Amino acid sequence: MVEKVIGSQLLQSTPREVRSSIYKINPIILNRWSPRSMTDEKLSYEELMSLFEAARWAPSSANSQPWRFIYATRDTEEWNTLFNLLVEGNKRWAKNAAVLIVVVSKKEFEYKGKVTPSVTHQFDTGAAWENLALEASSRGLYSLTLIR
Repeated sequence: MVEKVIGSQLLQSTPREVRSSIYKINPIILNRWSPRSMTDEKLSYEELMSLFEAARWAPSSANSQPWRFIYATRDTEEWNTLFNLLVEGNKRWAKNAAVLIVVVSKKEFEYKGKVTPSVTHQFDTGAAWENLALEASSRGLYSLTLIR
């Protein structure tokens, strides 16, 4: 299980070095990074749904879209449920995030009327997460991936 943390500003400074790529790439990709800590600034419902919309447009095998996002915003009862999934060491990075998002994927999908094992569900779900992270970056938001 992987938890994703979305925040809108940093407690710590921005990257110390100017990033440069060997070959020219889109600045959205080059400048996307994961801060160590988040502020407690809120994220609007519309901003959050736009991130999920970007994820929805990710490619997937047979357009199966095996990803599911379980989320909780900071001031909800569900926040503690997701927050307590984290190991103690990761809680310090996530405690001030605007949103916690758990990303899961379905291991089977229906294709031509048959339930079929999906050999690409993790790959497809990773593509959806990357779309979400890049959309966040394009809006000046930061994302952080924490493994439990």
